[in-house]
Amino acid sequence: ECDTQEKLNFEVLMREGICKLLAVSTQREQLLRAVKDLMVCNARIRAYRAQLQGPKEPSPGRAAEQSSESGTKDRMACRAKVAISDIRIPLMWKGSDHFSKKEKSQRYAVFCLFRMGAEVFDTEVTIVDEATTDICFENVTIFDEARPDFQVKVEVYSCCTEESLCITNTPKKLAKKLKTSLSKATGKKLKAALEEDSTEPLLPADPVIHGAKYNLLAYTALGLESAEDNFRTHNLTITGNEESSFWLPLYGNMCCRLVVQPSCMARDMMAGFLNQQQMLGDLMSWRRLYCVLRGGKLLCYYSPEEIEAKVEPALTVSINK
Repeated sequence: ECDTQEKLNFEVLMREGICKLLAVSTQREQLLRAVKDLMVCNARIRAYRAQLQGPKEPSPGRAAEQSSESGTKDRMACRAKVAISDIRIPLMWKGSDHFSKKEKSQRYAVFCLFRMGAEVFDTEVTIVDEATTDICFENVTIFDEARPDFQVKVEVYSCCTEESLCITNTPKKLAKKLKTSLSKATGKKLKAALEEDSTEPLLPADPVIHGAKYNLLAYTALGLESAEDNFRTHNLTITGNEESSFWLPLYGNMCCRLVVQPSCMARDMMAGFLNQQQMLGDLMSWRRLYCVLRGGKLLCYYSPEEIEAKVEPALTVSINK
């Protein structure tokens, strides 16, 4: 809980810094990056607040301790690292748009947001125009401590960069203006609705920047069944339509590589001495071995020192049943 609170405090400070940067930014590229960073920051703040207010989960280490104490019946599956990389989103331009040699075509800023529990990650912003055939992101995003029933939510955001830039007032200031321009009763109702307190702590209003506003273009969710060593195609749910300023002609799918590494495959799960029974002719004998369970194999050594010396194990037993 302390760790989550520290992360929340850090993101709140980051948010304040980004808002200050937005107030003085005049370059389009700088504004596009800063607006994206602000969106990511807000998403993390909401995720951390939800985690602090939600039911407490035992830490993976403590859960493993409890499962070993209570026997095999109640044992929990180990956590895993989940990595998503090499994202490709194909575009379906009309032939007349894609092959025409226009001096100036519309350009779009696009990025991806990945969510799993309280973890939120993003890609770099990439600029797309009518000559682009695929939206590509080279980022490698890694989630730690994923449960077997994990869901990585992938969200694709876009913004048309050709709109004129203009920084406007926050919603509360806008409400005051509306109050004077609308009828007195209607204006008061609108102002009250915008300022109404919520049971959940609200984020301060963000500056609204026309020409640098990202909208959700498409999304999907990937689970354990989507994991594979090679590239795989996944369906996207597309939002918006051709009338939307942020709209891009997507095919409706996304290619990526999603890999999962259970922690039991990368670290020692158990270690200790075992006795191995041997038959030498008619005689039965025993030898004492130091054994380590790692990566689905029982590695057996004559002594713990052999592990430090990186000696090959005297015996390897595959645990596959």
